[in-house]
Amino acid sequence: MITNADLTIYNKRGVNKKTARTIYLKTQIRGVNFYTKQVTNVFDQGLKSADLYQIRIPLSADTQGKQYIDADLYKKLSDEEAVHYWTINNGDLFGKGLLEDFEKESEFLKQQYTGKVLSFSDNRRGSLQHWKIGGT
Repeated sequence: MITNADLTIYNKRGVNKKTARTIYLKTQIRGVNFYTKQVTNVFDQGLKSADLYQIRIPLSADTQGKQYIDADLYKKLSDEEAVHYWTINNGDLFGKGLLEDFEKESEFLKQQYTGKVLSFSDNRRGSLQHWKIGGT
């Protein structure tokens, strides 16, 4: 698999009860395949466009020593345990490149090349083992 980018994924952990902000844990991943497709639709009100992202993360990608874990198991981990793992789940956030932390979800979503996971699949069988993310 040809890799052309790095990726930062922010796994949703829950909501901070004091601040009412969503809590995310960051994992920077080096060596992914990142593809963007722009789609447009014509409506009565005009033209609307959106970027669709397709990301493939090979097993050989550098995940900072963090181990992948299924999203259902990730939810059951304590926050102290979760920092050693990463996952993919609908609603998680991602960004192209090795991004830094952010204070608010709205700040993150304003950055270029960012999106939200809409679909994912675990393709760790066959000859090109990887995880696939679809997002917008």
